[in-house]
Amino acid sequence: MSIEWLSLRGLRNLAPVELLPTPGLNWLQGPNGAGKTSVLEGIFLLARGRSFRTANISGLIQHGAEAVSVVARRRDGCRLGIERQVRQWRGRIDGRDCQKVSEFAARLPLVLVEPDSHRLVDGAPRQRRQYLDWLLFHVEHGYLLAWQRFARVLRQRNAALKAGGDDAVLDALEPEFLSTAAELNRLRRRQADAVAGEVETLVQTLGFALPGRLDFRYRPGHPADSSLERIVAKRRNRDRERGFSQHGPHRADLVIHCDGHPAATELSRGQQKLLAMSMQLAGLRLLAEKADWPPMLLLDDPVSELDARHLARLLDWLEQAELQSWVTATAGGRDTATMFHVEQGRIRPVV
Repeated sequence: MSIEWLSLRGLRNLAPVELLPTPGLNWLQGPNGAGKTSVLEGIFLLARGRSFRTANISGLIQHGAEAVSVVARRRDGCRLGIERQVRQWRGRIDGRDCQKVSEFAARLPLVLVEPDSHRLVDGAPRQRRQYLDWLLFHVEHGYLLAWQRFARVLRQRNAALKAGGDDAVLDALEPEFLSTAAELNRLRRRQADAVAGEVETLVQTLGFALPGRLDFRYRPGHPADSSLERIVAKRRNRDRERGFSQHGPHRADLVIHCDGHPAATELSRGQQKLLAMSMQLAGLRLLAEKADWPPMLLLDDPVSELDARHLARLLDWLEQAELQSWVTATAGGRDTATMFHVEQGRIRPVV
């Protein structure tokens, strides 16, 4: 669901500001260091409860301010607000206190594409697990509960293994461990197939030149030649020696190949960024089709990642998608966009 009013206060170098964005393309233009990305960071903070630029929340809070606050009103009238201090935070949704980040995330589904997005391709498996899990959180009712159940029994099994727990304890835990693992793997595999189809379409639509055919395969965190049940039983003593569960969906990966070779090594950094962008936009399309509320796109500095032809195709695609998007750039823009000029932390609409 798009934002119709946005208030940012105490955020990095930005002066207090209230913005009236369009439900379509919003273009934040200004020199480097002006504060453009901080606007995206504020929206991300409201939706996810954290920054995508730093793990240190104090880095978001403006010098001399006690907290950073972001308040927004969606076009359906829903009002959301969050205030972050260094050691605590508080949130409100439609006038009621809310301390669950998941409630903010559900009401503000968004996709972020930024210069480090290539880590989705060449980063650790955890990056790709989180990508699938985040999509499933929005499109599959009950997935959050299934994920939480698995995470809980995984913690319990690991604690028992670390303590050298006897077989009776592990026998009691493993049925739920296996059943919740099977559910996560089933849903993740289906989501991976959906992503693969969307990426194939987007690569062609946007004209992204990649050196071969893409292949996406979900690897469930255990060897394919045996079931997880057999592996857990066979390697229980080894797990006990190491003090943790070595196999399961917590070790899963979305394996990506291009022309039969690992995309992380086969593709150049520029090609990895194109592939990662395609994956994020594929997620945007899937959210638009199945999420409870339409998603937003945050696109940080695409001019530095795409040439003029590819950027034009991307902007054409965004206009056809009819979703709210926020784009930062040092120049450029479109006649159809709502323009904001950002300089030295001050934002003003361009009429």
